[in-house]
Amino acid sequence: MKFKWKLFFSYLLIVLIPFLAAERYIGSHLKNRLLHQIESRLAKEAILIKAIIEKDYKNRVPSYEIDSLIKRMGKDIKERITFIDAHGTVLGDTEIAPENLREIEDHSRRPEFIGAFKTSHGMAIRYSTTLKIDMMYVAVKIAPQGEFLGIVRVAVPLTQIKELMRKTEYAILMAFVLCAMLILLLNIIVSKRLSRPVEEITRAAEEISRGNFDVKVYPGARGELGALGSSINLMASEIRKRVHEITQEKETLQTILRGMSDGIMVVNGEGKIILTNRVLQDLFHRAPTAVGKTPVEVIRNADLQNGFTQVLDKGETFKMELSVATPEADKVFDVIIVRLMPQDKTEGAVAVFHDITDLKRIEKVRKDFVANVSHELRTPLTSIKGYAETLCDEDIEDVAKTRSFVRIILKHANRLSGLVGDLLSLTRLESQSTHLMKETIDLRKVLNASILVVKPSAETKRLTIQTEFVPEKIMVWADKNQIGQALINLLDNAVKYTPEGGSITVSATDAGNEIHVTVKDTGIGIPKGDLDRIFERFYRVDKNRSREMGGTGLGLSIVKHIILSHGGRVWVRSQPEEGSAFSFSLPKQPSAPDFRSRTPSLLPTTG
Repeated sequence: MKFKWKLFFSYLLIVLIPFLAAERYIGSHLKNRLLHQIESRLAKEAILIKAIIEKDYKNRVPSYEIDSLIKRMGKDIKERITFIDAHGTVLGDTEIAPENLREIEDHSRRPEFIGAFKTSHGMAIRYSTTLKIDMMYVAVKIAPQGEFLGIVRVAVPLTQIKELMRKTEYAILMAFVLCAMLILLLNIIVSKRLSRPVEEITRAAEEISRGNFDVKVYPGARGELGALGSSINLMASEIRKRVHEITQEKETLQTILRGMSDGIMVVNGEGKIILTNRVLQDLFHRAPTAVGKTPVEVIRNADLQNGFTQVLDKGETFKMELSVATPEADKVFDVIIVRLMPQDKTEGAVAVFHDITDLKRIEKVRKDFVANVSHELRTPLTSIKGYAETLCDEDIEDVAKTRSFVRIILKHANRLSGLVGDLLSLTRLESQSTHLMKETIDLRKVLNASILVVKPSAETKRLTIQTEFVPEKIMVWADKNQIGQALINLLDNAVKYTPEGGSITVSATDAGNEIHVTVKDTGIGIPKGDLDRIFERFYRVDKNRSREMGGTGLGLSIVKHIILSHGGRVWVRSQPEEGSAFSFSLPKQPSAPDFRSRTPSLLPTTG
C-alpha cells in the first residue's frame, strides 16, 4: 500500500474513532438525561397521589374500591397509575377493568415494589406484558404514621423517548456524515500534499537502489522532509563517488590479476576460497567453480591445505614447491602463502602460484648439457692424451704404427673440432647473432647440392637417395647456405641410421603460403617416447650406437634453430623399425623487409 493511502486511512481512523465515541457518549448522555427527567416527573406525581390516598383513606384500609380513585386520578394526569397493597395484590389500575383486577399476578416481586418497600422510592424500566411496550415504573410507599398501606406506582410508556432518541441519533448521524465527508475531502488533500515529498524521496531511494546515483530529490517541502531530501542527494553523490572509486580499484585489480603470469588464490578467514584469477583457472580446470570450497578440494595436495591452515592460525608465511599433474603435462609451482591483515585482524590468506616448470626443465637440460659436453669432450681427449703420451714416452721405430697412432689422434681431434664448431654454430643461432641473408632461392637446386654432399657416404652403405614430388622450380624466401646446412644434417642422419640397402626419399610439396620439405628414410625409427626430445642438444635415442657412428648429438638441434629463425616449423613422424620422416616448412615470400648482411656460411655438420 502506498504511503499516501496509509496516511489517508491513518488520519481517517484518528478522526472517525473519536467521532464515533462522541456520538455514542452524546446519545447515551441524552437518553439518561431524558429518563432522569421523566423519572423526576413521575416521582412528583406519585408523591401527589400518595398524599391524596393518605387523606382519603385515613384510619381505614384501602380495598378494591380504591380502583375508582385511581382511575379518576389517572384520567386527570393522563398517566397509568397502579395501587398495590402490602401483599403485592393490585387493588387498582387505570388500564385494567375492575372485574379483571383479581386475575392480575402478584406484584411483590417487581423491582419497583421492592425498591419502594425498602427505600420509599423505587424505579424500573422493563417490557410490559400487559401493554406490550417498554415502560418506566416509579413507585412510592404509602405508610402514614409508620403503618404500611401499600405502594402507588406511576408508569409512562417510553415510546416517545425512543422516538425522540431516534430523531436525536439521526440528527447526530447526519452531522457525523457531513463532518466525515468534509474530513474525508480535507484528508485527501492533506494526505496528497504530505505524501508527495515522501513519494519523491521514495522514488529517488528506489533509483539509488537500482544503481542510478545521478537521481536528484526535489521534495518541494521544507522542514524535516526538505532536509531529508537534501541528505539523500548528498548521499547519492557520495555513493556515486565511492562506487566509482571501488569500480576503478576493482578494474585495476582485475587487470593486474589478468596480466599476472602467476596463479592467485585468496581464501577467507574460514579457509574458503573467495577468489581465483584466470591463470589459476587455466592451470586447474576446476578452479572456475572453486569459490566456496577449500583449497584441497580444488588442488589435491595435503601440504598446500596445511600451509593455508598454518598461515590462518599462526600468521607465518608459508613456502613450498608444488608438483601437480594437469591434463596437459606435469607442472611444478613455487607457492608462497601470506595472510591478509586489514585493521590488525586476520581476514584470510592469499597464495601465489609461480610456474617454474620451464625453469626446472631448463635446469635439467643444463645439467644434461654439461654432463653430455663433459662426456663428449672427455672421450676424444682421453684417446688423444693416451696416444700422445704413448708417442712421447715410448721409442717407437715402427713408422706404420706411429702413423696409425697419429691418425687416431687426428680422428679424435677432428671430432673435437666438429663438436666445438657445432656448439659455436648452435650458440650463434640461439643468441641470434648469426645474420641471415634471405633471398628468393630455388629450393630444388639446394636439395640437389645437399644430396651430392652426402652421396659418397650413402654409396658406401649401398643406399639409394631419390627425390619425389619436387617441381622443376620451387622458390622460397630463405638463406641458401643455412637451409643447405639443415638439409645436409637431415640427410646425414638418414644415412647414419638407415641399414645397408635401404633408401632415402626427399620430397617438397606446395602448402599455400609455404613449402613443406620431408626427408624420409627406411632406417631403425624412433620410439614414441623419444619423439618430443629428439631435437634437444646431445639427446640420443641410442647413445652408444650414435657415438659409434660419429655423431655429436647437435645436428637436429641446429636444424630446429635454423628453420625457426626462418619463421618455419619442424616436426617428425616415426615408428620403430619402420623408418623416420623429418619435415620442415619454409615461407614462399618474406613477411617483412629484411636488410641483414651476408656472413660466411656454416660448415656442414653431421648429427
